[in-house]
Amino acid sequence: MALVENTSKHGGLAADPVAELRQAVQGVLATAEETCGAEALEPGLERTLAILQRNPDFWGKFENQMIALIDSPEEGVVEVISFLMHVLRWEAVREAVEERISRPRGNVSNIRLYEAMLDSFSDCWRDRDLYARFAGS
Repeated sequence: MALVENTSKHGGLAADPVAELRQAVQGVLATAEETCGAEALEPGLERTLAILQRNPDFWGKFENQMIALIDSPEEGVVEVISFLMHVLRWEAVREAVEERISRPRGNVSNIRLYEAMLDSFSDCWRDRDLYARFAGS
């Protein structure tokens, strides 16, 4: 695994943030395959969000990872994108989701998944109460 200098307050060397993100997302997707319910996913989603938030210099690369993820709507992808984008509201990811809705690629039944992802960019996201972080807000 490539190492890069970590400029966070923790100092020292850290794993490549993009590789760290990929690993965290794969962990959430694996959990989604094995379980039902958002509560089982939330610890992994929180870890993934923390990686994104503590590495703002990598947001461009992270956006590319999120956009690539929406093109493979396997179990857990909607939850990953929705949870993260409800907090981060990255415009490039929103535009990519909107494009998949307006110009579907491949399986048109995925439009409903893209609509669910797009909904998370709203303050009134209908699934926000599934997660402890957003419950009651």
